[in-house]
Parts: sequence; C-alpha cells; structure tokens
Amino acid sequence: MYTFLSLAAAMLYLAGSYQVGRALWQTQAMNTAQVMALGTAAILLHLLALVPQIHSAEGLDLSLFHVFSLLSWLVAVLTLLLSLYRPMISLAALAFPLAAVALLGSQFIIIGYHPIAHLSRADEAHILLSILAYGLLSLAAAMAVVLHYQNLRLKQRQPLPMGRLLPPLQTLEDLLFDVVFAGWVLLTVAISVGLSLATNLRAQHLLHKTVFSIAAWLLFAFLLAGRHHLGWRGPRSIRLTLIGFTLLIVGFFGSKAVLEIVFHVN
Repeated sequence: MYTFLSLAAAMLYLAGSYQVGRALWQTQAMNTAQVMALGTAAILLHLLALVPQIHSAEGLDLSLFHVFSLLSWLVAVLTLLLSLYRPMISLAALAFPLAAVALLGSQFIIIGYHPIAHLSRADEAHILLSILAYGLLSLAAAMAVVLHYQNLRLKQRQPLPMGRLLPPLQTLEDLLFDVVFAGWVLLTVAISVGLSLATNLRAQHLLHKTVFSIAAWLLFAFLLAGRHHLGWRGPRSIRLTLIGFTLLIVGFFGSKAVLEIVFHVN
C-alpha cells in the first residue's frame, strides 16, 4: 500500500511540475488552482507514505533517503504556503520533481540502518528544529536559483518566461532574505541544542556534520549582516546563499552517506 501511495504522490508531483514548466517555457496561461490542487494531493499522499517509514516499530528511522524525503516534503509544503500570498507557484517546477525523486528513493532504495529508539524530548526537538531549518534554507536555495536565472535573462536582454508568474525582482529578493533569516534563526537554536546534547563529537560521528553546520551558520550570519548594514543584493547574495546551502548539504547528507553506505554506521 505504501508503494502505491508513493507512486501516486510522485505522479501528482510530476503532473503539477509539468503544468508549471509548460507555463514558464511556453509563456502560456497557468491554471494555478489546478497546480495547487495537484500539489496538495501529492503532499498528503507523500505524508501518508513517509510517516510509517520514519516512525517504525523499532524507533525513529532517520536514514539518508528518509530524511531527504522528509526535507523535500517540507520544501513542497512551504512552496504552496508561500504561493497563497505571493505569486511563487513557479518554484514548484523545482520543488515538486525533487519531492517525487526523494519519495521514490526512500521507498525503493534500502540501506542498512538501525532506527533510533528511546529519544529524549531534547533529542526530538533538535531533530525537528534541524529539519525545519534545512527545509527553509532549501527553499531559500531554490529561490536563489530562480533569482540567478532572472538576473541572467535580464543581462542578456531576453524575455523572461516566468516574469509574469513571479513578484518583481526586488520583492522576490526581499522574500529570499526573509526565508534565510527564518532558517538561520532555527539553525541557531538547532545547533545550540545539538551541542548541549553532544558528549563526544568524534565518537558520536558528529564532528564532520557539526563543523560544516557551524560554517554554514557563520556564512548565513555574514550574509544577513551584509544585507542589513551594507545593503547587499544581487549576485553576491545569490552566491552566498547557495554556498551556505551547499555547506549544509555536504555536512548533513555527505556525512550520512559516508557513514551509512561506506561504513554502515548510523
């Protein structure tokens, strides 16, 4: 049954992204209500398929592809929520295919992993805050990609197929910094809670993740300070956002991939 739910959700995600993609590249009118309906149905089915995978009988299963699936689900949810008050539905062209691939990966790619049992409230809070922070900063990275594309087309003096589906460039950039700030605040709390719980970073296989997470935190803090005090915008903001997001991905998914695939360690 969970396989069916995963396949159905993936098909709905891809159908929604196809509607958005066609509108962007062919400058056709887009049925936003239809895309929102497809996305909402896909998100609900995704959640129904994912929850039993993560909350197994043995404990909390935070294997690589399950976490990737959860993060992609969160990005899809945030994309739809933002689209309720901003014309941001075009981000679904990136968020929906990512969610479909992640969901199918979590369903069909099995890596040896031992679920975590008997987590404390603090551990669960750290995990939840980390996932929320990663989700927000993932959305910020997607927005940075869209901004880069818009800036590139403007420099080339070419028409923007997504121009009428997005808010003005400055508004989108302001929204990017709002999302980065929210993600940075959550990341601050998540890192603080995580460090308070850690006893031996090297023995707990957390050193690599911690170093890259703190590096990303510092970079995002630098970006926000530059925006507030120096009015940074444009390519520099886009570049720093993507570098910070890359640091987080390398720190989290890179370390999990090495430990789970190469060393078979949680």
